[in-house]
Order: sequence, then C-alpha cells, then structure tokens
Amino acid sequence: MAADTLLPYLPDLIVEKIFRLIPTKLAIRSSIVSKRWASVWSLGVPFLYFNDEGESDDRRKLMFMDFVESCLKHFERTKLLELDWFVLRMRYDSQVIDSTRLDKWFSFVVDRRVKELYISIRSSVAKETTYYGIPHTILNAQYLTHLNLQNVKIPERSNDLINLPLLKTMTLSAVLFDCLGVPLWEGCPSIEHLSLVSCSYNSLGIMGTWGWQILVNNSSLKFLHVIYCKCKGIYIEAKNLESFVFISVFPQLCGIWLSDECVKLKNISVYAHLSEQTWLSMPGKCPHNLKAVIDIPSLRHLGYRGYLLPKDVISVKALQRFNACLMLNWDDDDQGLEPPRTHFPTWRNFLLNFSCCNVVELDIHHDAVARALTFPENFRKTSSPPLLIVKDLRVSIVRLRCPQTMAGISAFTDSLRWMAPNARITLHYWNYYSDSESLGEDE
Repeated sequence: MAADTLLPYLPDLIVEKIFRLIPTKLAIRSSIVSKRWASVWSLGVPFLYFNDEGESDDRRKLMFMDFVESCLKHFERTKLLELDWFVLRMRYDSQVIDSTRLDKWFSFVVDRRVKELYISIRSSVAKETTYYGIPHTILNAQYLTHLNLQNVKIPERSNDLINLPLLKTMTLSAVLFDCLGVPLWEGCPSIEHLSLVSCSYNSLGIMGTWGWQILVNNSSLKFLHVIYCKCKGIYIEAKNLESFVFISVFPQLCGIWLSDECVKLKNISVYAHLSEQTWLSMPGKCPHNLKAVIDIPSLRHLGYRGYLLPKDVISVKALQRFNACLMLNWDDDDQGLEPPRTHFPTWRNFLLNFSCCNVVELDIHHDAVARALTFPENFRKTSSPPLLIVKDLRVSIVRLRCPQTMAGISAFTDSLRWMAPNARITLHYWNYYSDSESLGEDE
C-alpha cells in the first residue's frame, strides 16, 4: 500500500525500462513493490534475462533450470509474439543438465522472433571443460540482428546450415569450433560487425602445417576484430571492410592476408608479439586515407600492394630484419585523387618502415610511381635516406607502363642510390604483356 502511494504515477514504460536493466528474477521480486508493477510483469515484457553464473551445487542448477522454464511458460501465456532480446548466463555440467532442455529454450525464443541473443554457458567442471553445443535453431533465427555467444561450441557442419539474413552484429568469445574454416558469416548477408575473441578450433594440434585458418569472405562486413584467437592464418575478402584489428599471442601464427578486394579500409591494427614467423599481405588499393599500425617483432615478410595518399600513415614495427615486397601502382581511372609524386614526405616516411630489412623489393607498375620515387635533389639534401642500412634493393619496372626518357631514368637511378646508399641495387625492366625480362642491369 505504501509503495503504491509513493509511486502512483510512474508510467508503465518507465517500469518496463527498469525491468530491462535487471535480471528477470529481480524483476519478478520487484513487482511486489506495487500492483501496477505487478501488472506490467503479468501482461508480459518483450525481454528475458537469466543469470546464474556463480558457483552452485547440482540442486541449485536444477532449480535455476526449473525457474527459467516457468518464466518461459508465463511468457507463452501472455500471448506476446515477439522477444526483443534474450540473455542467458549460466554454468553447465553435462552430467547434471540435460542439453535438450536448453535446446528447447532456444527453439522457444527463436519461434518468438527474438532480435538480440546473448548466451554465456560456462563449464562448471573444474578439471575438465565441457562445452554446450549451440543448436542449429539459433543459426537459423530469421529475425536475429545481434548474436553474442560465449563459452560454447559451434558443432561440426554448422557452416553449411547457417542462415541469419538480418544479423548485423556477431560476437564470439571463447568459442570452440568443430567446423573447419569457420565460414559461418557467409550465411549472414547483412552483417557489419564481427568480433572473434579467444576462439579456437577443436583439433588444432593435429591439423598439419597450417592448422586452423580463419576465412572471412563477406561483402557487407565493415568492422572485423580478431583478438587472441588460436589461428595459424587469416584470409579476408571483404570489399566494404573499413576497420581491421588483429591481436595475437599465438606462436604458430604464419600469415595474415588482406585481399585486394578490401578497398575501403581506413584503419588496420595488427599486434602479434609471440609469432615466430609471420607473412603479412596488405590490400592493394585503398582510395581513402589509410592508418595502419603493424607491430610484429618476429615479422619475416611483409607484402604491400597499392599506392599512398598524402595523409596515409603506415607504421611497421619489427625487432628482427625482415624482407619486404612492395608492389606499387597507380590507377589512371581514379578521378580526384592526387598523383603520388606530389607528396614526397609521405613516400619517405613509408619507406622508413623498411630501413632494417635484409631485402627490399620494389615492383613498380606505373610511371607515376617511378616519378614519385624520384626524389628531387633539394629534397634529398634536407632529408636522410629512408633505407640507410638495407643491403639489397631490387627494383622491377614494367617498361611499357613507365615510358621514361634517358634523363628520367638517370634521375630515378640517382634517387635509388640516395634511398639505399649502402645497398646493392638491382634494376630490372619487364614487358607489360609478358613475364619475360627484357633488360636487366646492376648498379
């Protein structure tokens, strides 16, 4: 009675918002505050939040299961047809909990057109980790827009069955995959955000030389985060990708490939501090200003394809001497972009990243790039060489795309000697329509 007097005019929408902020068990208890609060619950709210992640004995686990099922039955009686979101956080022991009961819960919420699904099912067994396998029902939720899975297993062949047409965000944390290659997101034509955190493949130790590789091939994806995953390689084809963050402490990491389709990239952050040998391939053509930070102490080989814009910032950090292959091109069809030869400081700063390389290969496919690397004499007098300690500089030029005069060739050669004053410089000319070498000369 006193509660009704204190809160007589609190709108039902406010009460519903309060219920959204607390677990369902507390929402039920708080309905005792007022008859109006109780009526809001009795009429049904389009969200359910269950949390029992604390340590508990077998009896409490079963009581929690019974409580969840009673709430689902109450929701069914309210005749509500849709769920905005469903949250489940619990401990799991396959010896105590029948997994088919959980499967039925998820079938129920999917049938109610759930839009956001957050699931964390931790193992309650101290000595041995047991995973709950996500049912295919979840991977075919037609109305789902946000999916967050933690501490569960993706069963084998799930990649063939996934169909989430409206999904925008997928977050997988500490997920164990039974499906090799993990192309789950290929069944998500609308996905924009994908995060993989501390994920691994079930048989990583017996997968041979390359082991588990993450394959991302999706045309709608914009943001990709891969954090502390036990993968030996990642290959990305995503033409609308804008941001890529990769952090790894996995010693067997071998390679990171960003395909030439990733033309809209604006931010790249790669940190791999324990990998023994790593190969990194950057995208070939990013017309937007690109900011990239590559921090791989054991970097062995860096591949880069494309050209630079005046405000591009690319930073490469490595503790050992590595090899670099830089394929530099310019597209005459790109209107409105400033030719690369007009920003010499940007090119010098870019080349500084490779000052500690054993071998630097420059593969030049356009005269504009050749002229961009022909640093003018007044610039050379006021700037230090970017490749000061490089021992081997190999330059390949496509002849028919770079019709330089003898004076231009001489100026370009002088610029190369300034760029790498202590290197053995090898200059090759190649035919545009042939792989055969037309002329080679050593400087």
